[in-house]
Amino acid sequence: MKTSSIISGFTDEVSDELDVQIRALKELGWSHIDLRTVDGKNVSTLSDEEFARVHRKLEENDIAIACFGSTVANWGRDVISDLERDLEELRTSIRHMHTAGVPYIRIMSYKVSEPEPLGTPMEAQVISSIKKITEIAEDNGVVCLHENCLTWGGQSHQHCLRLLEAVDSPALRLVYDTGNPVSMKDVSGTDPYYYQDSYLFFEQVKEFVDYIHIKDAVVENDEPRYVFPGEGGGRVKEILKSAAEERPGLPISIEPHMAVVFHDPSVQAPLEERWSTFIRYGKQALRVAEEAGIRFS
Repeated sequence: MKTSSIISGFTDEVSDELDVQIRALKELGWSHIDLRTVDGKNVSTLSDEEFARVHRKLEENDIAIACFGSTVANWGRDVISDLERDLEELRTSIRHMHTAGVPYIRIMSYKVSEPEPLGTPMEAQVISSIKKITEIAEDNGVVCLHENCLTWGGQSHQHCLRLLEAVDSPALRLVYDTGNPVSMKDVSGTDPYYYQDSYLFFEQVKEFVDYIHIKDAVVENDEPRYVFPGEGGGRVKEILKSAAEERPGLPISIEPHMAVVFHDPSVQAPLEERWSTFIRYGKQALRVAEEAGIRFS
């Protein structure tokens, strides 16, 4: 029998309000959430009392937290000056994760202001900082999932593998985002750099992937325009087919970015549009995944 996956979503793309996020999951018939933002605060910055209220409400609605969508080491953080902030947010997150039995926390590997090929000084700085982060995670029994976003480790599959090799910790695994590579340049070689191929990136790192984000996009004027799954250049179905065959049972989450983009505050649609987009996205993602051979529990 095939191993089953769970399906989850970043419901804060519907609303900051937890009640609305819960309603969206119930509309889709889903029972897992990727918890990122509640009432304007990232989960990593919630007080113990605030998180207890969030956790209680989710439990009352039979919703489990699949992963924390933290801001640790993300695209807005500096590898040197923001490390202590990241460590503090990680410690806060770990307390919450233990409370709710959450195994995973999404992290990144710091902002890049310009292309950073392998071998630049930033490489050693990133490795040092991520080692400190994962040491705390490992000591506390949680797993950091590095996302291939526009941070150091997302610049190519070689960067990603170099990070894993250098950190060498069971507390560092990958969450693979199918849509991010579409608009990101591969800087493993020399300039000129060309856009990454999402499927080829996945194939190089899939043995280390423990989670998948479904996202899709096309590039227009060197900028991403996010689209429904299977309608862009993310090669979503091919990646999911490969996962179904060789990494069955991986948790899968949707992160549409169509009505809300968290690194671009200008992309904020009205609630009605955010709701309808998220619901349609969830249904289409489920269909694409099932067509690719993913079996859901």
